[in-house]
Amino acid sequence: MRWKLLPAVSALVSVLFLVLLNLFHIRIPLGLSPFLIFWVMAPLLMIPLTPLNRRLLAWRKQRGRDVEEEEQFEIDGTDFISLRRQRSDTTREQQYTNYFRF
Repeated sequence: MRWKLLPAVSALVSVLFLVLLNLFHIRIPLGLSPFLIFWVMAPLLMIPLTPLNRRLLAWRKQRGRDVEEEEQFEIDGTDFISLRRQRSDTTREQQYTNYFRF
């Protein structure tokens, strides 16, 4: 999957988890707010999803579809592909996974 999609997948999985807790009538421990749990769980899910995403990108690259190379030609904010490579100061991985600037 594309690096831009990784936070969205993480948020979707955490919302799905909260919905399943509610569906099975499992109470959230300590009476914490579901929003607070979502706010903590979504970034924590990015930790296991990042290596999984690297493996998926390597698997797709072996089969002839290099998503990272395609992203270099995409115009940010649109679904258009340019004929020229787009200028980028940071790599996609650093841009979308380093939220705390470590």
